[in-house]
Amino acid sequence: MPFDTALSGIRAASSDLSVTGNNIANASTTGFKASRVEFGDIYATSVLGAGSNAIGSGVLIQDIAQRFTQGNVGFTENELDLAINGGGFFILEQDGEVMYSRAGAFGLDDAGFITNNTGARLQGFPADTAGNVGGIQSDIQIQTSNLAPRPTTQVESLLNLDSTEPVLQSQGLSFTSDGLVIAVAQGGLQDATTTTLDGNTFTLPLANDFSTTTIGFDIQLSGATSNNGTVSIALDTLEGVPATISNFNDLRTVASVINSQIFSPAAPQTAIDVVAEAVDLGGGNYGLQFTASVEGENSQIAIINQSGPAVQLGVDPAPASVGGIAAVSNGYPLQSIDIVDPDGNTIEYTTLPGSSAANTASEMNALQGVSATAQTDLTISAYNNSAGNMTMTINGVTLLSDSLAGLESEINSLTNSTMPGISAVLSTAGTELVVSSAVGDDLRISIASSDDGDSVSVQGDSGAPAQVLEVDAALDGVAVGNLDASANSVVVGGFLNIELDEGYELANAVPPSTGIFQALTATEFTPITLNAFDPTDQSTFNSATSMTIYDSLGNSHVMTQFFVKQPYDPAEPTTTPNHWRMYVQIDGENVGDPDISLPPPDNTEPTLAGYDVYFNPDGSLNAALTDDILVSNWTPLNDGGDPNGALGPQNVLAGGTTVIADPPTSSNFVIDLNGTTQFGSAFSVNDVDQNGFATGRLSGLAIDDEGVIFARFTNGESQVLAQISLADFANQQGLQPVGNTMWAETFESGAPSVGVPGSAALGAVQSGALEESNVDLSEQLVNLIIAQRNFQASAKTIETADTVTQTIINLR
Repeated sequence: MPFDTALSGIRAASSDLSVTGNNIANASTTGFKASRVEFGDIYATSVLGAGSNAIGSGVLIQDIAQRFTQGNVGFTENELDLAINGGGFFILEQDGEVMYSRAGAFGLDDAGFITNNTGARLQGFPADTAGNVGGIQSDIQIQTSNLAPRPTTQVESLLNLDSTEPVLQSQGLSFTSDGLVIAVAQGGLQDATTTTLDGNTFTLPLANDFSTTTIGFDIQLSGATSNNGTVSIALDTLEGVPATISNFNDLRTVASVINSQIFSPAAPQTAIDVVAEAVDLGGGNYGLQFTASVEGENSQIAIINQSGPAVQLGVDPAPASVGGIAAVSNGYPLQSIDIVDPDGNTIEYTTLPGSSAANTASEMNALQGVSATAQTDLTISAYNNSAGNMTMTINGVTLLSDSLAGLESEINSLTNSTMPGISAVLSTAGTELVVSSAVGDDLRISIASSDDGDSVSVQGDSGAPAQVLEVDAALDGVAVGNLDASANSVVVGGFLNIELDEGYELANAVPPSTGIFQALTATEFTPITLNAFDPTDQSTFNSATSMTIYDSLGNSHVMTQFFVKQPYDPAEPTTTPNHWRMYVQIDGENVGDPDISLPPPDNTEPTLAGYDVYFNPDGSLNAALTDDILVSNWTPLNDGGDPNGALGPQNVLAGGTTVIADPPTSSNFVIDLNGTTQFGSAFSVNDVDQNGFATGRLSGLAIDDEGVIFARFTNGESQVLAQISLADFANQQGLQPVGNTMWAETFESGAPSVGVPGSAALGAVQSGALEESNVDLSEQLVNLIIAQRNFQASAKTIETADTVTQTIINLR
């Protein structure tokens, strides 16, 4: 019937209008794929067929086919807007249902999952903490909370060490002075005295008539270091001297005339080192005092050959003089030693009597091939300050503290001012105070008190007697010594540490038994490494580099690597060419395993961490000989130098190895020098890296064309979080649209082929972009006109069939 045929046409045209209208409506829908209606004709058939002249029965809709062609890509400013360039679908999951979409308008929900506008979660392959992407698909979640810190467990250093660098170290000898007088506590006078002769008393005016009688006598000086001799003195009326003076009744005139003749005697006599002084003794009594000019000499002054009434000046007879006494010294005598250089040349060096160890060290440092340091130590004990009135003077500085503990604090407070280089340490028991001079100056001690019996013991060398100073009230509170009753001061000298450059020797200590140097036998010398590595002395290492590492709490620390070239001698089998030594410190502290051979508590302290590094003749790293570099004794410290609570070390003795657990259980980390070279060019840091970081907040995301999601944090770290997965189907037309620009898998579509962007037939992902609808509006508008015309034509068919039918009905 033509009516049925026309109706099928109307239905088909209506469906076409609906599909076209839907395409037009979604022309701006992200990821939308245009559809089209596919038609088929209808013929009535039977089991025997339709015959060759069958008439069609209309039209039917065979399929509503979608066109999965690539839409245009429009760029946005949202990193989570994603577009697929090529084949594939985003995989989404919502309430357990898996769906597929080309619409990449994503965002984060309150839990950090990447979702589309309907809440469906984007699927992908999460990465572990090391950034390794796994193979198990799940929801992609972005942790928006703070990134937990990661301690450093691996350091990679790619360096070049300059093969032309010189060897800074050499082998020498070390020697410590240990003569019999070294550091022996010496007691004596604090201040030197001079030789003095005190004449007898006399009165003025003198009864002598100098115009007729001359008073004469000789002054004789002997035993002095210089200007010994005799001068003659004559007191008479001198030409040019006023009469008022010639009577010698003025005290100053007497001394002046005598001194003028001492200093300018008549030839052939020469001047002597004696000074005369007229002293007013009070009560009308006077006296002449003759004093040697040089202090501390045990010289003798004698008045001889008196003539005239010399008794009137108190010099006939003249008493004996009292010899001068030197101030107490360190007791070091003159001594000579020979310094022999590598060529056999000998230089004689002589120490001066009483010279301090500091002065001797300074003089020896001026000698070629010799380095010397000095130090002085003494121990104060038996401290008896009965009423707190005792004061102690050290090197001219009076200390007011009334206890050993107080002295310790007072001395240490002055070490950078009035007592330079002098420090003190109180024993644990509080009964002994060790006072030291870091430069080897003599330490001179005296005490004073108003309380009789206050005392102190001063010990230098432990093998020598101690000197005890005790206050004697009869001497106005001045202390006297136990070994010398006239002593009121104790001096302790220092010792010398001498280092000889390679090839130099000390020999021939003269005399070897009583000086500051002992007999110079071979057993007195110790082989040492000269210019040994010192992290604070740049001249002891060839190169250094620093980098930041992190503890388990995310605190940053500075690790410094020092490189020291090692000597090589073909004649010495223990040396190796292309050998370096690498030392490591963190925050300036040692991090090497403790030396259990040391006595407590040193056997638990960190040591200097050092590692042997070897290179091949072509400059490449010799990994077979180079040590495994494990830092296994680092205790992270705070700014105050105390442990900060982060993970501590696990040294090798406790089981530490180069295999670091993940997550870490200690502060241990490994340094990898793979790729480091030794070429003839300047030291350079080609690349350094470490895997630790501080805590940080998420600051941004980046997604590359392979769908790898990178998170950027405020601590400067970038971390791989996941990789987006895509799916493709053998028959995309078999996918079932489920709305919201998503499709579901069906039997007709086949199972999805899941992979990562850029693999197999899957396209690449473009971040910050969206795939637009692939609807062509011009085409759709034309299709709309065609569908409308088809609808109208089918309707006209019905109208014509109705007219024909009406004509038939009207037949009579």
